[in-house]
Amino acid sequence: MSKIKAWFMAIITILTTVIFAAGLFKVAGTMMFIVGDLGISMTAAGMLMSANGIAATIISIPGSGIMQKIGPRRVVLIALGIIFAGNVAGALTASYGMLLATRFIEGVGFGLMGMAAPPIISALFPPEKRGLPMGIWTLWVSFGSMFILNASNYVTPNYGWRGNWWLVAVLSVVFFIIFALTVKLPEGDKAAEQAAMEDMDKPKESLGKVLMTPGPWCLAVGFFAFAIANGSYAAFYPMYLQDSLGMNPAAANSVSSIANITMIIGGILTGFVLTRIPNKKHSTLYLGVWIIFTLVSVVQFNMPAVGMVIPFMMLYGIICQSIPPILLNLAPEAAATPAMLPIAMGVIMFGQSLGGILTNIICGRFVDIFGSWGALAIPIGICCVLATIAAGLLIPIMKKKYDVAPYGLKEMQTIEK
Repeated sequence: MSKIKAWFMAIITILTTVIFAAGLFKVAGTMMFIVGDLGISMTAAGMLMSANGIAATIISIPGSGIMQKIGPRRVVLIALGIIFAGNVAGALTASYGMLLATRFIEGVGFGLMGMAAPPIISALFPPEKRGLPMGIWTLWVSFGSMFILNASNYVTPNYGWRGNWWLVAVLSVVFFIIFALTVKLPEGDKAAEQAAMEDMDKPKESLGKVLMTPGPWCLAVGFFAFAIANGSYAAFYPMYLQDSLGMNPAAANSVSSIANITMIIGGILTGFVLTRIPNKKHSTLYLGVWIIFTLVSVVQFNMPAVGMVIPFMMLYGIICQSIPPILLNLAPEAAATPAMLPIAMGVIMFGQSLGGILTNIICGRFVDIFGSWGALAIPIGICCVLATIAAGLLIPIMKKKYDVAPYGLKEMQTIEK
């Protein structure tokens, strides 16, 4: 496969995932309108956001089994159909209960898409070249959020909050057609899919192999801790800046958004770094980044002065967004075999989804108990230390794989054939 063709299909895949992220965050941009129209509390409105994460967590493991059987490309098309149905139903509903149900439906599509995209990108590029496209893909949530929040400024005043649901529904149809016509996995990946199909004759053995393989679980612990640390920042940082450092709301929001900008820089920069470092050293790089991110995350709610916040936000964004590209780039090699990658991705995404659900519960509870934002260093620190330990354990696991059988090299040769 030519480099141009691989990048073209990767870009289509990335843009497709952005539609799912836009669907997730359309509630954030229209929450006040939904509250007024349906007469619900802010707590109930918040559940409209949480529903996606809960559904994504539930579907992660069974969804990986489905992907192992039919392949990631078909899973993306199914996910697009699910998000279309969920958004159409949400746009037509007149009750909170039904709207909440449609958000669970959307969450299934969101969870499936998060699992299916990395294996597609992995199939399009040899191991030493996939770092950059994987780094760009990890920005899909940021891109989707920026897109829908800006689009809703026009759509909502003219078409109401339901107009954003219709927008995502239309885009899901458009990208279903574009993705179906343009994204074709290379012959090597078809061979891997065939191996997965044959392995499905022994489903218990296949699932057991992955569940007993430590590599995916080490990465799942990392994604769980990342979701806790980054989720607490996304949910609470503007409030922390106002409450502890005395910033006004506008300034707090503006300063917090600096990290979102540097996250884009961090994701792309990490992608370039991954293409320059041999794959067998990626696990060492992963450990190093986790050590730095642990230190940064522990102090994020303990800033001693206002003047340090902006430089910290710039550093935080770059370091924070360095973790997902490295983590997901390690996923194919952490799986027991190429055919086991779908289930391995399910395990890894389960960690992320679970962390996303527990963030508000754990972190909010610590602030309530201790009456101090600085107390967030306790749950965040514990989770990040566990992730750092898991990253350290991953190094000998990856070393053994390369010493016994250079998985990445074999995969690359298969794809090139």
